[in-house]
Amino acid sequence: MKIDKRITPASTPKVAATKGKGAGKTSTPAAGSGDSLTLTESSTRVRTLEAQLASVEVTDAGKVEAVKAALADGSFSVDAEVVADRLIDHTKETLRKRPRKK
Repeated sequence: MKIDKRITPASTPKVAATKGKGAGKTSTPAAGSGDSLTLTESSTRVRTLEAQLASVEVTDAGKVEAVKAALADGSFSVDAEVVADRLIDHTKETLRKRPRKK
């Protein structure tokens, strides 16, 4: 037997953004209309900030260029002992997080 974990919404709710006076008050839907959602000014601001944070670069461009240059001129070296230690640490952490079989 296979269990399907996908959830399909019955319908898409309408979303309205509220700004200024009266923010935080919910509106009552008209008779016969579907669900409605009113966003306060603060929740609208949070969504805007989330979108801005998603576009922030998180890599160190200087470090990337230094590694590229070292690879290009052949001076890039790998410390095998450090790599091995980190692989072991990562494996240990993964095994700790795995649920135990009973």
